[in-house]
Amino acid sequence: MDDDQHSLRMARPLASSNVSVYATGNLVPKAMYNVIFDTSTTDAFQTRLVYFKKKWRSPTDFFEITYVTYSGYCPKCIGLKTVTDISYDVRGDLKELRDEKLLLQNVEKFVVTQIRSNPFHSFIGTSLVGLLGEKIADIDFLSTKITQEINTTLQKFMDMQGQYKLTGRPMTNGETLASIDNVEVYPDENDPTIIRADVTLTAKSGKSMTYTQLLNTAEG
Repeated sequence: MDDDQHSLRMARPLASSNVSVYATGNLVPKAMYNVIFDTSTTDAFQTRLVYFKKKWRSPTDFFEITYVTYSGYCPKCIGLKTVTDISYDVRGDLKELRDEKLLLQNVEKFVVTQIRSNPFHSFIGTSLVGLLGEKIADIDFLSTKITQEINTTLQKFMDMQGQYKLTGRPMTNGETLASIDNVEVYPDENDPTIIRADVTLTAKSGKSMTYTQLLNTAEG
């Protein structure tokens, strides 16, 4: 919420005026706000905001907004237009991941989540989504930044798993991250606007695996 107690700005551009706003978990009636053009923006893509017709009086409320953004700004697929972490069995039932597969899914969540986007766990995530549309001027600098971001967030993940175990929460050796062995970052050989990050991990079970994250730096 901005200081004017009227305006809510999204982290990514609005592709549609059809939004849903929640204040501390409660759906706000659409009659209480409009989606308007932001006259003070300096971002050519971020042109609209949510504007409450009356000042929002509760200073302790936090807001969640469901909205559609452009594919190039998607924080889930990081601009690749493909999401692959949900799968179903032959009967159409949602698969429940276990052991190393669950570990890889959790690793992906920590890597692609935008840091500070979760009000309950603001420390989870990276700032990789901020690289969408960025021109690659120095691949070595970019590689170092991505490597640091991934190592930092996965170390937090390991610390969180350790804290969970202290509370008695059951965790298998397969779903427990034992070490981050290597992070290699390089441009895709077929598309230089796509950066690949190969992360080699070892579970507590002793099984080694590689997780690959793609980052699309092309605009749009």
